[in-house]
Amino acid sequence: MSISEALRGTYANVMRVVSTEAATLAQSNEACFKDFQLVEIPDVMSRMNAAVGAALMKRWFNSPPFVLPPSWKSGTVDFRAVSRKNIDTAILKMSWLAGFARAAQAMSLLELQRTQTPAAERELKRVLMRSGLLTGARRAIGNTNDVVALHETAHLNMISVGFSNSTDALDCALGSFTLHMAVSGFVQPLPKRGDGCSHQVEVHALHFYVRDNYDFTADDEPLGHWGREGASTLYSTGKVFVENRSFREWRRQHARGGDFVVFSDILTKSLAKPLIMRI
Repeated sequence: MSISEALRGTYANVMRVVSTEAATLAQSNEACFKDFQLVEIPDVMSRMNAAVGAALMKRWFNSPPFVLPPSWKSGTVDFRAVSRKNIDTAILKMSWLAGFARAAQAMSLLELQRTQTPAAERELKRVLMRSGLLTGARRAIGNTNDVVALHETAHLNMISVGFSNSTDALDCALGSFTLHMAVSGFVQPLPKRGDGCSHQVEVHALHFYVRDNYDFTADDEPLGHWGREGASTLYSTGKVFVENRSFREWRRQHARGGDFVVFSDILTKSLAKPLIMRI
């Protein structure tokens, strides 16, 4: 357990004691807390100009009960084989996400520091090999507008993006999340080499997108203090402490609340000069 995880756990334990009555004590079908209902949070988000977060949470509340399997959460599953009813590709837009400084900084870091790295080259070789694109002919790669297909056939690297220091609209939508980068261009075989590389990739464009999990699985995950007037990261009178277990308990009581995988749309950056990689 990291220091940050321990601090989150300690904070959550303290706030369970000092906050308003917890969700586990709710009796009615609509209430989650004594004076504030968990299902009111999307409306509060809307009033906070956090429409994306509101839309994602409404989807969760309105869905049949579902818990993400571990392989989906870790990303080891091929998402092309996952039912699209468990994947949302419509709500999250990269044009909106790029307006937040920490997201824009993450895209810059991916492009400048995590493009031509050994780990990125291994990942690209893995997805191209799995997709049958490492052949004896020149082949186009990443030539799709389907973000799920792009992720599974041309993925290059990723970076984690953390929370802000305040409850902003991006925190309301995703909290911490993972930003991914894929490529498009061409791959062709190389003459036999002694360095183990079999193909050359010409990267003509970089593609940025989010793949993340919308779920409430982790324990001791504080989600802020909420009331009808808004949200805050610290305790304040009139607000209730919300955490992941609040949503899990709501799902248990009401037989609704479905976890899902979030894919954003794609933000593309064309390169003035192709990037050459050997894999």
